[in-house]
Amino acid sequence: MTKNPQQLNQQQVDVLRWVRDGCPDGVYTKGWEHRIMARALERRGLVSIGGRGPTWVASITTAGRAWLDSPPTEAEMVPEDSEADRLIVDVIEAGGTLPISAADAEAKPWDKLVRLSLKSPKRPHGKKLTITRVGGWYGKEQQISFTERFEDYVTTTPVPVSERVGKYHPVVKQYLADKHWQYVSKEYLPRAGRILQAVAAEAERRGMGVIEPSKAKKNQGQPQYKRVTGHLWLKTASGEYSIEIKEIPGKGGAKRGYYGDYPKSTPRWINQRQTDFISTGRFELILDGPRTPYQGEHFRDSGSTTVEHKLPGLFARLDTYALEAEWAEKERIREKAGRQRQWEAAMIKARSEYAQAARWVHFTTLAKESEKLRRYRDFLAAATEAASALPSEAQTATADYLSEIRSIIDGRDPMATPSLILPEVSEPTLEQLKPFLGRWSPYGAEA
Repeated sequence: MTKNPQQLNQQQVDVLRWVRDGCPDGVYTKGWEHRIMARALERRGLVSIGGRGPTWVASITTAGRAWLDSPPTEAEMVPEDSEADRLIVDVIEAGGTLPISAADAEAKPWDKLVRLSLKSPKRPHGKKLTITRVGGWYGKEQQISFTERFEDYVTTTPVPVSERVGKYHPVVKQYLADKHWQYVSKEYLPRAGRILQAVAAEAERRGMGVIEPSKAKKNQGQPQYKRVTGHLWLKTASGEYSIEIKEIPGKGGAKRGYYGDYPKSTPRWINQRQTDFISTGRFELILDGPRTPYQGEHFRDSGSTTVEHKLPGLFARLDTYALEAEWAEKERIREKAGRQRQWEAAMIKARSEYAQAARWVHFTTLAKESEKLRRYRDFLAAATEAASALPSEAQTATADYLSEIRSIIDGRDPMATPSLILPEVSEPTLEQLKPFLGRWSPYGAEA
C-alpha cells in the first residue's frame, strides 16, 4: 500500500491513534486541544466527528486507518506546533479573546503570526484570528480574537469559457459595439468578449441578474468618493457588482499631449491616456461593489494562469460576499433586537425611577406643608384667644371665620386627613422620562 500524502505532526498522530483506539478515557484529561486536533483531522478526511460537549464522539475513517498502516517516515513528518498553532490554542483557552499587554505587543511579530495562523491545522473551521488595538488607534495594548472566515464555506466550481460564441448576451454585445470604452486592443477584443460572455452566462446560471452599466445602481453600498465603473453589472442578493475588463498596458509608452495629439477616430479610452498604450495581450478583470477592497478585486493574467482560469475565484468571492452580507444582516437584526431589549428595560427602569422620584417629591411636599400648617395652627390658637376680647357680635363673626380657617387647615393637613398621605402618581409623559433614561431616547431604541 502506498503512503498517504497527508502530513501530520506527532501530536496529531497521537490523537489519530487515540481515536482509532476508541477515544479511551484518561488519555486527555486537560483542556480541549485534542478535540481541536481531531477537528483538523476531520477536515483531512482522517476522522469523523459528531455531537458536542458531553455527547462529542470521534471515529477513525478508512483513510485514517490507511494513514496509520503506512505513515510517512520521520523525515517526512511536519514539525511540531508552530508559534501560529500555539497562538490559536492560546486564544481558544482564553475564551476567544487573548489580551496582549503593551510590553508583549512589541515582543513578537503578532501580525505575522495572525497571518500564518490561516494555514494552521488547528484553526477552527469558519474562523480566523484578527488583531485589534485596545483603546483606539493610539492604544498600545492589543487583543487577538476570532472572527468569521466565510471563505471556508465557499466551494469553487469551474466556469466554462467557450472558444467560439454563437450568440452574445445583450450586455456583452453592447460592450463589443462600443469601441470607446473597451479598454482592450482590437486584436484581443474577441477574447474579452468570450470572458465577459462566460461571466454573464455563469451569473445567470447562478440566478444573478446581468445589467447594462446605464441601469446599474452605481455606488450602492459604497463610499461616495469611490468611483465604481464596469462593462457589465451583476445583480445579486447582496447588492450589485461591476465587472470591468482591461488590457494591462506595457511599460515605456511615450508621453502624449491632450486630445489634439490623437486622430478623431481614436477610441476615447486611449484618447484620455497621457502615454502611448503599449499592447500586451494580458488582461485583468476587476470586480467591484459592496464589501470589495477600495480598488476592487483584481483577477489578472499571470505567468502560470489566465483570467479564464480565475473566473471560479471571482464567483467564489461573490459567494463569500453573499455570506458576509447574510451574516451582517443577521448581526444587524440581532444587535437591533438587543438594543430593543435594552431600551425596553431602560424604559421600565425609568418609569420606576420616575414614580419613586414623584413619591419622594410628594412626601417632602407633605412634610413642608405639615410644618407650615403647624405654625398656622399655633397662630390660629393665638388668634382664637385674642378674639375673646372682642365684642360679642365681633366674636361671633371672628369665630366663624377662624372655624372656616381650621377646616381649611384640616383639609390640607395629612395628620388630620390621612388620605392625603398616599400619593397618586400619574402616568409620565415621554418628555418626563428623559431625565431617567441616560443615553436612551424615550421615543425608541433607534431614535
